[in-house]
Amino acid sequence: MNYDRIGLIALLVVVVITTGVFLWTSTHYQQGSATPDTHVDSTGHLHVLGLTLGETTLKQAETILQSKAEVALYLYPEGHAKQGLKMEAFFPAIADHTKVVLLLDVDQAKLLAIESRASTPQQSQNGVVRMALAARDLSEVYATRVESLTLIPSLDVSAENLKARFGEPDSVRHVDEEQVLYRYEAVGLSAMLGKDVLPMLTFSNPATAR
Repeated sequence: MNYDRIGLIALLVVVVITTGVFLWTSTHYQQGSATPDTHVDSTGHLHVLGLTLGETTLKQAETILQSKAEVALYLYPEGHAKQGLKMEAFFPAIADHTKVVLLLDVDQAKLLAIESRASTPQQSQNGVVRMALAARDLSEVYATRVESLTLIPSLDVSAENLKARFGEPDSVRHVDEEQVLYRYEAVGLSAMLGKDVLPMLTFSNPATAR
């Protein structure tokens, strides 16, 4: 029995488990690859985690991610990266306890109408206001398309991990003393990494990514 070989196999198993979801989204991404997991199709839509941004509905997303979403209306304060009224679907845990947030494609006029029927707003310490949808709006939201996807891995993601999967970033910006934003235009990825905070990887269709 080759114990060194067994030990190596065990180590590889641990590595695979601890990097599961991050590799799921990006391992096979290569510019021009025939069957990449994360890629932009001929119509400009980004495919990530099995979802097609701008095409997949929330109902379809729940099936693909094999998880139930928590949908709510959010009002982000001025100066916040998301500033304004947004409809989001939160998946508290998919594989490896990774969290996923889907921004739903709802125009401003409809958001305001939904806000007028929403429950009493609840404000968090960071100034973000959360509102539960009225039953009428909640039943309709599942046909709404996914505009962007934010992945919040439970494991650490480094700049080296990003470079290994997506190559050199198109831009690197220090948001503050602790957080750095990495942009990858080819896959509409904005990755926020920082000390003592969970990484946030936001994917959008490249034509609309900011």
